[in-house]
Amino acid sequence: MAITRDELIRILAEADPVGLVAAGAPADEYAAEADAILGLRGVPQLTEITGVFAVSFADPGACPRETARWIAQEMVRRSAP
Repeated sequence: MAITRDELIRILAEADPVGLVAAGAPADEYAAEADAILGLRGVPQLTEITGVFAVSFADPGACPRETARWIAQEMVRRSAP
């Protein structure tokens, strides 16, 4: 799966798991999390996505499983052929 960093940042901003974009943060607020997800091997699993947010925000519930599932699905859907 090949997805660009910019596209993943857009996906994370749309998902807005922690509510930062809704609170007025810039759309690239989740760039560090995008980089961490892109650094994972293979197709990211839900637990890996939730883990990235848990570490970044020191909160195990920062990214609910349903949100992580949507992120993973969008990554596949929007990846380059």
